[in-house]
Amino acid sequence: MNSIGLLAAADAGGGASNPILPVWNEIIWGGAAFAILFIVMAKFAYPAIKKAMEARSEKIQGDLDAADTARAEAEELRSEYDSKIAEAQAEASRILEAARAEAEQVRQDRLAAIEPEIEEKRAQADADIEAAKARALADLRTQVTSLAVGAAEQVVKSSLDEAAYARLVDDYIESVGN
Repeated sequence: MNSIGLLAAADAGGGASNPILPVWNEIIWGGAAFAILFIVMAKFAYPAIKKAMEARSEKIQGDLDAADTARAEAEELRSEYDSKIAEAQAEASRILEAARAEAEQVRQDRLAAIEPEIEEKRAQADADIEAAKARALADLRTQVTSLAVGAAEQVVKSSLDEAAYARLVDDYIESVGN
């Protein structure tokens, strides 16, 4: 067709076609279909969607409430656990204190029981020391006397009475000791 034929066809349809606006019968059929679809959706789909959303909201709220309840129970259990731990620590401290006190008492009792024996052993040791000291002094006096007598005999070249000389040495040692 030529351009004259197109113009003739456009005139025959009642005017120039608008590229933006559709034809009126399409607008009417499209609007009717939309209205029918809207009514069906409003009557059937919307209540189902609304019910599903409400159920989901209730489920979420129920889950949040359950989480809050679980958290509260967990906090309560934690506080019970903390109090039990505190009680156990207090009990352990009390047991340790009692054990320390009992150990100290046992130590004191044993020391009190051993003290007389220790004193007796000390007294015995002191007596043994004094006896050994006296024996050592006696032995020393005897040896000094013998040496002195031997030395005096050598010096004087005469025999001295050993008993008299021992008395002389004892007197000298006593005077030096004081």
